[in-house]
Amino acid sequence: MATESYKDVQRLQCSMAEDLKLINYFEALSNFFMVDFYTYSAYNMLPKAWLESAKQYDDSLLEQFCTSLLPENSVKICRSLMPLSMLCFIALTRKKLALRIKQPCPKHELPISCKDQLKFLKPKKIVELSDMLPCIQKVVSSQNITHVVDIGSGVGHASRFIAKQNPHCMVLRIEAQSNLINKATDIDLNFDKMSKSKNIFSSVCRLTLDDNVVSSFLQLLKDADQANGTSFSSPKSRILLLGLHPCGNLGSYMLRLFKECAICQSAVIVSCCYLLIDSEPNQTGGFPLSNFLKDQEVLNLSSQLKEQACHNAEFYLSRLGSQLNNHDKLTQNWRSIADIFLSKRESASSRSWFKFKKRANGENIVKFINKNLALHKLPELDKDEEELALKLGVVDQWKTWAYYLVYILKLSLGVIGESLILNDRILFLLESRCSSQFEILFNPKESSRNVAIVSSKN
Repeated sequence: MATESYKDVQRLQCSMAEDLKLINYFEALSNFFMVDFYTYSAYNMLPKAWLESAKQYDDSLLEQFCTSLLPENSVKICRSLMPLSMLCFIALTRKKLALRIKQPCPKHELPISCKDQLKFLKPKKIVELSDMLPCIQKVVSSQNITHVVDIGSGVGHASRFIAKQNPHCMVLRIEAQSNLINKATDIDLNFDKMSKSKNIFSSVCRLTLDDNVVSSFLQLLKDADQANGTSFSSPKSRILLLGLHPCGNLGSYMLRLFKECAICQSAVIVSCCYLLIDSEPNQTGGFPLSNFLKDQEVLNLSSQLKEQACHNAEFYLSRLGSQLNNHDKLTQNWRSIADIFLSKRESASSRSWFKFKKRANGENIVKFINKNLALHKLPELDKDEEELALKLGVVDQWKTWAYYLVYILKLSLGVIGESLILNDRILFLLESRCSSQFEILFNPKESSRNVAIVSSKN
């Protein structure tokens, strides 16, 4: 292994060791839903030193803890307020978040030849494609790519642009949902007569992460070749695997496929939907992939932590920091209390889908809950429930404060969880001697899953 690659592996292993220590230390909190905060006394899961500081300094500590986590905030931390363990947590989380910040550079725009597709795109997708296409073009050119396979292609926006820009490349879209492929085909017909270019094709197939990823993929390519007269399965093919936000195990499938399939020359993958990753420690699981993590004690990330890793931590922490000086605007704890009563009236499995009306100034907890019960056409609180709601939401103000401390901590743990998953994926490739790196493609506040793994075989 080259010296530089060896140093990259060492850096990744050190970073992952840090992540594991934090996740293990806060395991009880990472396995816990915020809706259960009041019923399971989650504040007792916080480090004792943090609780002691909280009781002494209250709101000033909480506001500093939240705002100082974001790397772009040049906040002067009052070290006398915070225990050393809290300062260390802030430093590590800031470092992880800083890696996701896109460095200032000229803003990319979609090619003029593709502007007629804009009417089919949402603003978020325009931002993503504008920043992702230059990266793909660089890989196509430098690696002499002859074929592109867009896995989890959706309605085919990315593959459509690539086919337009690279008429010498054959592009195959693979999507499990036939209705999305049908919609993609309809858009093709309206997009600059794409149907006449003869270099973009589609296949409806659900890919499975198992021991047969290569053989099943090659059979899929052979079937596509037979149906379309293409050459994806040719031994001379140089395939780029493309995944813009493949869900869960699909990202792990692509990495395994890239490593093991000889004709897959390059990969550009922006991971997403970590909560759908199979994290059982077995050979064909979606996590962990690297030998380094497979040798560690704790491998099974909780579903809550994986879900938290999908959240836009920058957005939530920034918004929460701006609200902490004005308690009338803080609603997250009231929503959790309301959720307790909503859950009593509905099945527990449906509670995460509840919609909420915003908290109004001067409104008490009982009115807030009844307003949201009415939104879902459910009966109001009875007298006993009103007393419990008042006790939870009004009487014990310190518990309300502790709620936000736990909430901020769980947002931060999501950042640590994503860091561990991404580092595991790129370490898996480096262990296989594939040239691999992270590339920050999007502004995280515009597209929260913004880190691409870009890899090519030596």
